[in-house]
Parts: sequence; C-alpha cells; structure tokens
Amino acid sequence: MEEDILREKARAVIQNGKLPSRAPDRTWGGPGIGAPCVICELPVRPNEMEFEIQFAHDGDNPGLDKYHVHIRCFAAWEFERRS
Repeated sequence: MEEDILREKARAVIQNGKLPSRAPDRTWGGPGIGAPCVICELPVRPNEMEFEIQFAHDGDNPGLDKYHVHIRCFAAWEFERRS
C-alpha cells in the first residue's frame, strides 16, 4: 500500500477515535498472529512483522487497550499523531 494512503488511513483512525493520538504505554514486536491491523484493516500474517501497541486506562475504568498494526502502518500513525 502506498505511503500517502497509509497516512490517510492513520489520520482517519485518529480522527474517529479508533486509535489514540498519544504515545503507547507499551509496544511489543514480533511475527503477526493474523489479527487485523487497526489502521489498514488487513490481517497481519505470520510471515509479516507486527507491533502490538498498548494503552492503559486511567481513573474509574482501569484496563488496557491493545491494537495490532503492521510496521509500516505504525510508522504512518507515528508520523500523523505527531503532526
């Protein structure tokens, strides 16, 4: 997928609240597990590398939100969230 399309998708997930615009609390990397990428919505296959990014909840609703992303999708999200 082209870089400009990935950045557009990353902007959209930030704007619609599907993914926070702050830095993750934890980031894990490894082979994909077949989970859909929160940015491009395509599965991250086992022969691809993925990041699992985690965001902790604060206040009355403790917990952890976890998202799977392709490495290139993560890079597009990082660029867009810092813009």
